Amino acid sequence: MVLGTSRNGSHMRRHRLSTVLLSTLIVGNVYPLMAQQSDASISPSLSLPAKGGTGALGGLALTLAGKPGFGLRASGNVALKSTSATATLGATPRLRPWTADVDAIFALAGRPLGSRNRTAASYGFVGMGKSAMDTANVRATSKNWSYGIGSVVPLAAPIDLFAEWRWRISKFVLPTARPKPTRSKEVRFGISLHLSRN
Repeated sequence: MVLGTSRNGSHMRRHRLSTVLLSTLIVGNVYPLMAQQSDASISPSLSLPAKGGTGALGGLALTLAGKPGFGLRASGNVALKSTSATATLGATPRLRPWTADVDAIFALAGRPLGSRNRTAASYGFVGMGKSAMDTANVRATSKNWSYGIGSVVPLAAPIDLFAEWRWRISKFVLPTARPKPTRSKEVRFGISLHLSRN
């Protein structure tokens, strides 16, 4: 029993540490975003999970970036069709599966963010999210963290085309933790419309 308590305590400390580190990364860059005339963009997208499940999800994201190398993004996605097994006449209406994420985005190469002088670029991101899906008579809601990489190509002054790959981790632990946490993968692509011009 003592050993089990020690393991749980260690797991909780790692969970708190990872949460603090992610929060520090995001908060440490909020002031530069607010201090400058930030670029805002909205991005409609289509997400495709690697192993089916919920099927395709349509989404919308809002990104704020004060400089070409860093930005904050909030996004939401809803399944294009219901996966509920109880979609019969007179049954209780069920919500479609959905996901919501908050990400910190950082440039890996090029200038993926900002209101002007953007270039073809690659970027990475890390964030926290929540998702829900119906399973029989129960709505399963879960929290997760995720990371990924993406590429962006400017098409015109205010419009970009992007594609990205995201890996979701079902627990707030490192991907290398033992036992290995459940991980899912999805690809997302869409366009970004920049609303601010410096």
